[in-house]
Amino acid sequence: MPLEVIGAGFGRTGTMSLHLALEKLGYPTHHMIKLLADPTQDVGVWHRAVDDPQHKDEWEKVYGEYTAAVDWPTATFYEELSHRYPDAKFVLTVRSAESWFKSMHNTIFAKMTIGPEGMPEHLQNIFHLMKHTSMDGILEKDWDKIHDQEFMCKLFNDHNEKVKRTIPADRLLVYELGSGWEPLCKFLGKDVPDEPYPSTNSSDDFGSRFKGMVPDA
Repeated sequence: MPLEVIGAGFGRTGTMSLHLALEKLGYPTHHMIKLLADPTQDVGVWHRAVDDPQHKDEWEKVYGEYTAAVDWPTATFYEELSHRYPDAKFVLTVRSAESWFKSMHNTIFAKMTIGPEGMPEHLQNIFHLMKHTSMDGILEKDWDKIHDQEFMCKLFNDHNEKVKRTIPADRLLVYELGSGWEPLCKFLGKDVPDEPYPSTNSSDDFGSRFKGMVPDA
């Protein structure tokens, strides 16, 4: 089943809310949370995709049951996926670089700076996957860069600008965090649901979700 909607935005830009919104609109949606929740997931597929990103069989193994995918690791491969799924539409979720950096430090980085020791095996695998693929793979070379706000904000902005240069305008929605249903539904040709747009995975939500899953620092 081909992907119809692909999220190109970094994590902590409203990707969990987008995931829930897309599912409400009828798209079974892949998100990093699916990897975290399912120890049987083969994260090696993603590592192999770094080396051979056009490998058709590997992408179908990852996305076989889904018609949409957002968050990491998907966002790293948006360009390759745009060729693999030429009819797919792209959603680039954005926020200010400074607020993104603060959110990352309060959530993902706060958990990952302690390292994988003591985590269940599948979470150790995802820890290494994050270093290998998230934020365009930059952090595998120098993990300490997560503390460099200027570097990380530039990385964030550069990624977003490259997405806008790479994906044709008629296939791309730049979605500002907090914009609600209207721009998304208009872009996808869907009716606006009679309920609020999902709002979830704040820093507090993140902490509650992963409490007990990843050891505290």
